[in-house]
Amino acid sequence: MEINGKSPSIVLDSYLKNVKDKKKIAPSSGQGSNEVIKGDRVDLSQRVREIQEAKGLLDSLPDTRQEKVAEIKKRIENGTYKIEGQKIAFSMVKEALLYELL
Repeated sequence: MEINGKSPSIVLDSYLKNVKDKKKIAPSSGQGSNEVIKGDRVDLSQRVREIQEAKGLLDSLPDTRQEKVAEIKKRIENGTYKIEGQKIAFSMVKEALLYELL
């Protein structure tokens, strides 16, 4: 079975469905009922391998940047942390518009 141009989750779902279908078709007679289906193989494209590698790298990063959190916390305590409302609003609108376009 070869599946090209699909997302990894679709490929995995297709593979699992194929394996389940083959188990249903397995002979029910006395002969060959202990046969193991061999030969299933998944060939991942170079793009999928790159995605898996990138996901692994992202998973290795910490969820929070502790040094950034400590810096902001210190600025809040000192009273020097200023919030730029217009800048934040602009970023929120920009992100929402990009989300709608993509």
